[in-house]
Amino acid sequence: MTEQQSNNKRIAKNTLFLYTRMILIMLVTLYTSRVILAELGVEDYGIYNVVGGVVMMFSFLNACMSSSTQRFLTFELGKNNQSKVNAIFSASLNIHIIIALIVIIAAESIGLYFLNTSLNIPNNRIFAANIVFQFSILTFCINVIQVPYNAVLIAHEKMGIYAYISILEALFKLAIAYSISLVSNDKLIIYSILIFIMQLIIRFIYQIYCRKHFEECHFKLFYDKALYKKLSGFAGWNLFGSIAWIIKDQGVNIVLNIFFGPSINAARGVALQVSSTVMNFISNFQIALNPQITKNYANGEIVQMEKLVYTGIKFSYFLLLIISLPICLNIDYILALWLEEVPLHSNSFICLILIDALMGILFGVPMMTSLSATGNIKQYQIVVSSIIIMILPVSYIVLSINDNVMLPFYIIILFTILSGIARFYFCIKQIRFNLKKYIQLVLLPTFIVSLISIPISLSMKYTFYTIPSFSSFMILTSISCLTVIITVWTFGIKNEKKMILEYIKKKLKY
Repeated sequence: MTEQQSNNKRIAKNTLFLYTRMILIMLVTLYTSRVILAELGVEDYGIYNVVGGVVMMFSFLNACMSSSTQRFLTFELGKNNQSKVNAIFSASLNIHIIIALIVIIAAESIGLYFLNTSLNIPNNRIFAANIVFQFSILTFCINVIQVPYNAVLIAHEKMGIYAYISILEALFKLAIAYSISLVSNDKLIIYSILIFIMQLIIRFIYQIYCRKHFEECHFKLFYDKALYKKLSGFAGWNLFGSIAWIIKDQGVNIVLNIFFGPSINAARGVALQVSSTVMNFISNFQIALNPQITKNYANGEIVQMEKLVYTGIKFSYFLLLIISLPICLNIDYILALWLEEVPLHSNSFICLILIDALMGILFGVPMMTSLSATGNIKQYQIVVSSIIIMILPVSYIVLSINDNVMLPFYIIILFTILSGIARFYFCIKQIRFNLKKYIQLVLLPTFIVSLISIPISLSMKYTFYTIPSFSSFMILTSISCLTVIITVWTFGIKNEKKMILEYIKKKLKY
C-alpha cells in the first residue's frame, strides 16, 4: 500500500468515527432542544441564547483556536520532531490560560455592564440572566483551556476517542434535559449550572486521556522567547479571526435582541441548533482532512495539498446540499413535528442560515487550514476578519432604517461571500493556488449541480406538494436527494468517478 493510499484510508477511517459520533449527537441535540425549549419557554430560551450564546458559539471558536495549536503540532509531527512537539504543547497551554484570564477580565467589566444596560431582557429575569452570564463565562474559559488537548487528538488523528468523548458529552446533555424537566426552581439558572458542570467533567476526561497516551501532554514549565512569540502571534491573529466570527453570530443575536426582544433570539436559537447539527456532517469530514492538508504543506507537497483542498470543498458542498435542500423544502413540517411551540420566523431563519453555510463552504475550512499551515496569517486575518466584523455595524444601521427582521441574514450571506473571495485571494498570493483550477474543480461542478437540482426540487414542491404532510415530506425528500445524487454523479465528480468505482469493485471482491 502506498503512502497516499494509507493516508486516504486513514481519512476514511477517521471520517467514519466522526460520522458515528455525529449521528448520535444529532439525535440527542434535536431531542434535547425540543425538551429545553418546552421546559424553559420561548422567553427564557431566548435569554439563554443571547446571554449564554457565547457557550453555544464556542463550537466554532474551539475549532478556530484549536487550528493554531494543531497547525504547529501537526507540522512537527510530520517531521517526527517529538521534542519540538512537547515544547509547542506546553507553550500553547500557557497561552490559552492567559487568553482565558483576559476573557474573564473583559467579560466581568465590559460584558457585565452591557448585559445590565443595553440588552432587552424583562426586569423579572435580570437576576437569572446575570447568573447565566457568570456560568457562561466559566464554561467558556474551561473550553479555552481545553483547546490544546483537542488539538493534540486531531493532530495525532485519534478521531476514535474524540468521537467517544463527544458521544459522552451528548449523553450528558440528554441527562441535563431530563433533569430540567424534574426541577421546580428557576430552570434557566439550573440549566446554565448543569452545562458548566458537564463541560468541567469533559475537560478532565480529555486531560486524563491525553496525559496517559501522549508524552507531550505532560506539562513542563519552560521559557523559549522565540517559540512563545511565534505561537502567541499565530494564536493571537487566529483569536482575532475567531472573535470576528463570534461578533458575526453572537453580535447579530444581540442586535436582534435590541430591536425585537428575546422571542426572536429563541427563533434564531432554534435555527442555529438545526444549522449546527447539519454542519456537523461537514465538519466531521473536514476535521479528518485537516491533518493531511497540514502535513502535505510541511512536506512541500503543494500540488497534492491544493487538490485535497478543492476535493474537500467540493464534497463538503455536495454533502451539505443533499442535507439542507430536503430540510428547506419541508421546514414547516419538520418544525411542527419537532417542537411543541415553534418560535415565529424559525422556518425562514433556518433556510437563510443554511444558504449562508452553502456560500461559506465554497471558501471554507480547507482553505483556512491551508493558510494556517503556512504560519503566515496576519494579513489574511486582518482583511478577512475585518470584512466579517462589518456585519455587526451594517446590520445595526440597516435595522435602524428598516425593521425587517430578515435583513441581517441577507447581510450575513453577502459578507460571507465577500470574505470567502478575500480568503481565496490570500490562497493565491501565499500558496500559489490556481484560480482556473478552482473554477474547473469546484465552482463549475457545484454551480451545475445546484442549477439543476434546486429548481427541479422547488418546482415539485410548489406545483404538487404545497401542503405540509408526511407523504409530501417523504416524496420531496426522496426527489431532492435523488436529484442531487444523480446530478453530482453526472456532473459533479467526473475526475473522482473512476476512483470511486474501482474502490467499490475492490470491496465487492472481498
